[in-house]
Amino acid sequence: MRRDRWKLRRSETPKRVSLLNRAWTGVKWIGSVPGRTFPKHEVVDGGRMLSGLIAAVRRRSRRDTRFRVHEDRHFDLEATAFLHGIKVSQVEGLLQSRRRQTALSAYIFFGSGWVLFIYWLFEIAITPWASWSIAPVLEFSPFCLFLFLTAFRSALQNYQLRTRRLATAWEYLTTSAQFWPS
Repeated sequence: MRRDRWKLRRSETPKRVSLLNRAWTGVKWIGSVPGRTFPKHEVVDGGRMLSGLIAAVRRRSRRDTRFRVHEDRHFDLEATAFLHGIKVSQVEGLLQSRRRQTALSAYIFFGSGWVLFIYWLFEIAITPWASWSIAPVLEFSPFCLFLFLTAFRSALQNYQLRTRRLATAWEYLTTSAQFWPS
């Protein structure tokens, strides 16, 4: 009977676990911590909110139908004034005001683009050519491009307001009229 108890106790003792098995169990436990703390419901809610915002942007009308243009793409000031309930002279005054705003923003963005471009060239000149230090210099170039493209967009809008028609970018670039915003 004593032997039977001893056999039971011996069979109840846990098996010895190898060092490699214990290490692997620890690695699995540490690796599972990010998974256990990951906020799944917050990510799902954020994804639903973003998809709703994207759908709302896509549903929105792309053009303001209250500003009218003729079939030859010239501005129809009379129809626009009628739709807004104001006089044609007030629409012309608003167009002149917007023309001044687009000229100012074109020059500001163009000047800022050149200042950042010169700074970028300076940084390229003084940065040692190593793989770890050249990446930030190259990542800076899209900001210069953004400023130049924004300046071009403002200049194109200014050209459209000057000519009183919806001109394309190519028409603006190939015009023989005054190129710079005024």
